[in-house]
Amino acid sequence: MDRSKLEAWLAGPRRTWRWNRGDPGAYTAVEATATSLRWYRWSHEMEDGGAHGEVLQTHAAFVEIGPPATMEDAPKGVVRQLLAWIEEHGG
Repeated sequence: MDRSKLEAWLAGPRRTWRWNRGDPGAYTAVEATATSLRWYRWSHEMEDGGAHGEVLQTHAAFVEIGPPATMEDAPKGVVRQLLAWIEEHGG
């Protein structure tokens, strides 16, 4: 294990955006780190088991094409904020 890479990742910038479409039992989220984005859907229902539909994306891919195909319902405001966050943090 490369401890310096792990320490850099832990110390790096990060932010999470969450939204739901009227379903109090579930939400969609994107987590941004200094190097990538993690998109997923989360359910509070026992049978769904938490996170599912996870997609990892580089900053460059997001800037070029936007959210992954399975997450195209991301709110426009989240997309704008995420683009600004990536620009601010050197993505």
